[in-house]
Amino acid sequence: MGPLGFAGVTAQPNYSDFSFNVDLGRGKLGNFSAFGILGTSNIDLIGKDVELDGDDLFATRDTDQFVTSGFSAFGIKHTLDVGENSVLKSVAGYSSSKNTIEEDRYYNLDTPQETKIRFADGETTESRFTFSSVLNSKLSSKLNFRTGLLLELFSLEANRWDRDRQADNDGDGYPDYVNLLDMDGSYSIVQPYAMGQYRLTEKLTLNAGVHTQYFSLNEQFVAEPRAAVTYALTERSSLNFGYGLHHQNVAAPLLFLNENVSGTLQQTNKNLDLVRSQHYVVGYDIRFADKWRAKVEAYYQDIDKAAVERTPTSYSSLTEGSNFGFSTDKTSLVSKGTGHNQGIELTLEKFFSRGYNALLTTSFFESKYKGSDNIERNSPFNNGYVINALGGKEFKIGKNKKDVFSINGKLTTAGGRYYTPVDLPASIANGYEVRDDLRAFSEQYDAYFRMDIKFAFKINSSTKKRSHSFYVDFQNVNNNSNVFTKDYNRVTQQVNQIDQIGFQPDFGYRYQF
Repeated sequence: MGPLGFAGVTAQPNYSDFSFNVDLGRGKLGNFSAFGILGTSNIDLIGKDVELDGDDLFATRDTDQFVTSGFSAFGIKHTLDVGENSVLKSVAGYSSSKNTIEEDRYYNLDTPQETKIRFADGETTESRFTFSSVLNSKLSSKLNFRTGLLLELFSLEANRWDRDRQADNDGDGYPDYVNLLDMDGSYSIVQPYAMGQYRLTEKLTLNAGVHTQYFSLNEQFVAEPRAAVTYALTERSSLNFGYGLHHQNVAAPLLFLNENVSGTLQQTNKNLDLVRSQHYVVGYDIRFADKWRAKVEAYYQDIDKAAVERTPTSYSSLTEGSNFGFSTDKTSLVSKGTGHNQGIELTLEKFFSRGYNALLTTSFFESKYKGSDNIERNSPFNNGYVINALGGKEFKIGKNKKDVFSINGKLTTAGGRYYTPVDLPASIANGYEVRDDLRAFSEQYDAYFRMDIKFAFKINSSTKKRSHSFYVDFQNVNNNSNVFTKDYNRVTQQVNQIDQIGFQPDFGYRYQF
């Protein structure tokens, strides 16, 4: 993508990746397979001496940024038949990622007093080891049973020095270079579970079980009952009702934030409770024609124990991640935030047959939250609706009709994300972006719309199990200008709307053997 110049920024990313999946065969000890993926990328966002406008996604004229990232994941899968009616499946894996950023800032830009200084420097390394094992057993014609374990071991190291929003306490004329992050932490999550499926009658089926979770950081153990009932109205249609209790830890970057308490750095968020949510679902499913299926589902999710500030503010951990990052100043949080999600989802699906398939999914929903000020607000994810439509058609071609030419299309539209508007006077006065938190997530971006078309050609060998595949994918073919963000530009002292990438072609080749 970099050499073609379609990345949406003046600079172009450089990246590479490699993946594999190898079946090691079946033996007396079962079937083993190995998989893995690794990749690296970097981009230099040079603002100085480059012509930029408000449409550049990341670069700014008074800033040079140098960003690198790397990711790797490897694992082994194992499948073993246990007796005649049970199968044991296990997966062990390890993943790691590393990201670095260096930022230089030009002060007194385009003047004789222009000065370049190091403005920010950060490095984050995350690693995760997982082991999962599940035993599926068919105990009778009416009863199926599943029990399993998921073990996850996490570690996080992060360090960031930054001048952003800092005072000039040393009197050198520039914001102080302050260590905002100095994290080094690890934790584990252990999740044993058991569930069964029992056919009560020919028409009534019960799925029920208990999922448990132990979170080592705050030593919290929770048990989560979950159940669903399906009633077959006819051979082709059914009703279902479900309930589930779920817990999730607050994002690790928040848990390991340091706070200066009486001259000592302390991780004051480590003992935050797991965020709790209760899910209620009712649905209707029907296969109304051959290879056609329709489903409608209504749901309600009640959330509590989200992390909020001790003093009344609009902040909640439920809003984290909406801007592709995490807060660095939210310490001494308490688990008193609430929220809810509710909506209805409609699905219409044509399974692949006669050379074509189609899928339509629609979701109409509401997402709200309350911070410590107890005011209900839109969450940044309260788009209101999401609609996806896709379909594809295959044509058998060639002398023996063994090769395939295919056309696939996808259309996506969604309501705009909610965002907190920029306080322009305060931003100008401070020299950096200030958001109006009293109006948190009160404004909404324009609706999102995108259409893609993909053409592919697959050549299959007539004698061996191998093939060559070529494709060209025209993304956002109508070149729609979808909003990415509205940010304060400190050089022009204005709020600029930055749009996402417009029309972009993608090409690919795959060899399978």
